[in-house]
Amino acid sequence: MSSPVVVDSCVAYKWFYRENEHGLAQADELLRAHLERQIVLVGPTTLPVELSNTLRYAKLSEEEILHIIELIEAARVELFPTTTQRLQHATVLALAHNLCIYDALFLALAEELGCPLVTADRRVFANLDTDVEIRLI
Repeated sequence: MSSPVVVDSCVAYKWFYRENEHGLAQADELLRAHLERQIVLVGPTTLPVELSNTLRYAKLSEEEILHIIELIEAARVELFPTTTQRLQHATVLALAHNLCIYDALFLALAEELGCPLVTADRRVFANLDTDVEIRLI
């Protein structure tokens, strides 16, 4: 089985919205490696919701956003449910690191799976002191 890599909605955003975005090559490479089954991209079930919400504010048309939602599913990122245990773990991490629960869910999943978290959210993750490998793009 391929190694899992947690990606957050900031990375997924780069797959679909490319205007004035940095780190596009790295985001594209992750998706390519996933589609070629070299790695398995994973995230919590909140990932497509967060991505759709962000796209809603990106000045895209309704038609474009609805199409991207279909593309998200086609990318086949493995989504993990927000179980009570996972949410509790995320809450502990959120309180310990002053994160919002949404961001902490990605961190909790990476910690649980023992894999890296890839993010473009430097404001939140750049200086985080954690045992999880955080890759910034």
